[in-house]
Amino acid sequence: MVKRELKFAAPDDPFYDANDPIDLPSIHSYLPTETDIDVADALSALYRSHCISVIDCLRYCKAKMLFHSFTSFHGTLTVPVQKLFAHPNIAAWIKQCDWLMYQKMIRFVAPLALQAVPVQVIEAFKTVSTRLGSHVSTTFENLPQHVLDARLGPATIFANLLNRVIRVNQTAHAAANILNRDANRHQMWHDWVSYVKPFEVVQSSLPISGYSRVLRVLTSEIRDLLGPLDNSSCAGAGTIFETASNQSTPDYAQTVHIDPDNESPEGVLDRWINFLRNLPLRFPEADVRLILHCVNDIGSAALRDITMGQALSFGSWWVTKVWVDEMLQWLAEKGGFMQDCPESLEMRPKSYMDMDVTFMDEASEVFPVSRSRIDVSESVDPTIRFGSVDVGSGFHREQSRSASAAQQQLQQAEQSRIDIAEVNQVSHVRLAPAIGMDHMQSHDDSGIGMGVEDDELSMAKFGRFIEDGVDGESDPANVEVC
Repeated sequence: MVKRELKFAAPDDPFYDANDPIDLPSIHSYLPTETDIDVADALSALYRSHCISVIDCLRYCKAKMLFHSFTSFHGTLTVPVQKLFAHPNIAAWIKQCDWLMYQKMIRFVAPLALQAVPVQVIEAFKTVSTRLGSHVSTTFENLPQHVLDARLGPATIFANLLNRVIRVNQTAHAAANILNRDANRHQMWHDWVSYVKPFEVVQSSLPISGYSRVLRVLTSEIRDLLGPLDNSSCAGAGTIFETASNQSTPDYAQTVHIDPDNESPEGVLDRWINFLRNLPLRFPEADVRLILHCVNDIGSAALRDITMGQALSFGSWWVTKVWVDEMLQWLAEKGGFMQDCPESLEMRPKSYMDMDVTFMDEASEVFPVSRSRIDVSESVDPTIRFGSVDVGSGFHREQSRSASAAQQQLQQAEQSRIDIAEVNQVSHVRLAPAIGMDHMQSHDDSGIGMGVEDDELSMAKFGRFIEDGVDGESDPANVEVC
């Protein structure tokens, strides 16, 4: 399980040049004692080459070559370099490098969210987002758990972001096709004024603050976002919508030219995107998750009113809402990933036993239960619990034996859990010599104790590989996306 941070990017993000080289952190600050500097430099150079290869594969939509870069990486390492790569101290450096690599890949992909993208590119992105996590897990499953976690955590977040880009792109095109037509926008505004009840929506969807600002959005700024509308679309005369229409228009809702022949959704959705990006500035007291929940709840409440009124523009509003939700989620996830650091990445527990113990500890804090009642009712043998008892002192003797038996069973269960934990710890320590490591001693890069046969690796050191793909097959797309 990977914990992800959600943040909205600052409006004044620095300019990014796609041709800037990737700057990986120095490996020397992560090295264990008595490490050969030449081995460390070799690992740093090979890993940098690996990161550049993965970035270029995504940039040119080479999905099979991207997966091959992960599979063939271990075969390019010598025995001392492999041993250093598996050291626990290097796991933090691996995570840092992967984080920077995926950040650069997201910068390449981000502009495609609102552009017309070829089908081959979308299919290549779908393949990567679907298979990347399982491929990394399978490729590095024979390495220690800390190496697998260091590679799998950033890869999982990147795969989710890539899938989010696809969803935003597909919903953006559907929303743009609707909002490009004047008749659709007029009908959407007419149905909004006729059926949506702003006060009820705000009261049912918002926490204790922000009512007036949200009311202004629902009554006035929605019209500006749907514009340009002619004077015949001034439905709602004598209502709160007419009163709100006399207020000033925000800067992001200035009228822009809409070209019905433009295939890109970027132009018609510009005002909506500026509106979504300004939400954190207009509601600074709300955190990111609260903004996401409130936008979703308000849109759902308004759609319920439109549905109950059997409005003609129900389908148009539904498609627009889906795109707004996906776009806002994408902005929050991308901003958190680009501004965050890998130190905040929390991986899943190393074993299901640890997960169960953690869950039970948290549950005991939330739902405190008397231990004696659980022990007597669930842990005591039925023959003891329901044995014959006298009305007098016999009852107290049976009760004392029951409590004593329950206490013994509790101690046995606790001792069993400690024994299991010790066995797991010993097993984990015994795995270290199999890869030539000793956690309690300084780093030894002699390679003693490591297998050197190519068949022990996930694939041959230099497998069959051609320019167009793996095993003689070409990739679904040979297009440079940025």
